[in-house]
Amino acid sequence: MSFGVIPLATLVCALVVSVVVIARWRRDDAFRRIVVPAALLDGVATARRFFVGRLAIATAAAGLVGAAAFAVNEGLPSALGRVALLAPGLASLTALVLVAAFPAVSIREPGTSRSADLDRRRPWSYAPRWAVGLPVAAGSLVLGAVIAFGLTSSTQEDGQYRAFTVVNGDYTSTSSPYPGWFYGVPIAAMVIAIAVVAVVALTRIAGAPRPTDSGLREIDAVMRMLATRVVVKLTTGTFLLYLGVILAVGGNAMSSASGQWTGEAYARIEPWTTLSLVSILVGLVTVAFGLCFVLLAVLDVARAPSATRPASLPRPVGAV
Repeated sequence: MSFGVIPLATLVCALVVSVVVIARWRRDDAFRRIVVPAALLDGVATARRFFVGRLAIATAAAGLVGAAAFAVNEGLPSALGRVALLAPGLASLTALVLVAAFPAVSIREPGTSRSADLDRRRPWSYAPRWAVGLPVAAGSLVLGAVIAFGLTSSTQEDGQYRAFTVVNGDYTSTSSPYPGWFYGVPIAAMVIAIAVVAVVALTRIAGAPRPTDSGLREIDAVMRMLATRVVVKLTTGTFLLYLGVILAVGGNAMSSASGQWTGEAYARIEPWTTLSLVSILVGLVTVAFGLCFVLLAVLDVARAPSATRPASLPRPVGAV
C-alpha cells in the first residue's frame, strides 16, 4: 500500500525514540548506586566489568549472527526470504544461549563474614511476575497469528502456502508474499526455541551460586535483576517484532488481493480491505514496540549497577 507510508514510518521512528529516551532517564532499583563494605569494593568493580563484558559479548555475537543470516539470505534466492525472516530470532537465540551458558557473576570475597542462602530461587525471582508474563503473552500472540494466517493462506505455483486469495463471484485475485504456513511454521519453531532457551537462561541466572559474604548480597541481587531484565526484554522484543511483521506483511497482501477489476470497474472487496488497513497499522506499531524492547535491552547491557563506599569511610583510589 502506498498511502501514508512516510507518515507511518515517521510515527514508528518517533515512538521508538520516545520510549527509549523516557526509559533511559527513568530511575529504578536496577540502576541505583549501592553501598557495600569498603573491603569488597575491588571485588565488586571486577565483577561489574565481567558483567558488562559478558552481556556485551552476547550482544555483539547476536549482531554478527543476524548480519550473517541476512547475508546468507541474499545468496539464497530460492529460500524466498525465509532466512532473512529468521535472522532476528537467530540473533536473539545466540544472545540468550550465551547468557544461559555463563549466568554467574563471581565476586571476590576477601572478608570473613559468611552466611548460607537457603531461599529457593525461581526463574521469576528477580522480576515481577507481570514482567515475566510479557514474553509469554507476546509468544502466544505470535503462535496465534501463525495459525490464523496459515489457515487463510493459499498455495502459489510451487505448491507452497505463501499467498492470499480473494474470491468475489467470478473474479479471483491472489497476492504474495503472505505469512502462510510456508513462513509461519519456521517462525513458530523459532518462537518455541527462543522461549525454551529464555526459560533456561532465567533459571540459571536465578540459580547460580550467591556470594557468601552478606555485604555482597544486595549488588548480587541487582546484577541478577538486570540480567533478568535483559532476557525478558530481548525475548519480548523479538516476539513483538515477529508479530508485527506477520501483521504488516499479511495486511499488505490482503490489500493487494482485495482490489479487483470486476468488468470495467475497480472494486475494493470487504471485509478484506478494512482488515488489511487495521493489520498494517497494528503491525507497524507492534514492530515499533518490539524495537523499543530490543533497544532497551541493549541499554541495560551498557548500564550495569555501580557500588559506592559508605560516606563515613575515605574513598580509595580507583573505587567504583
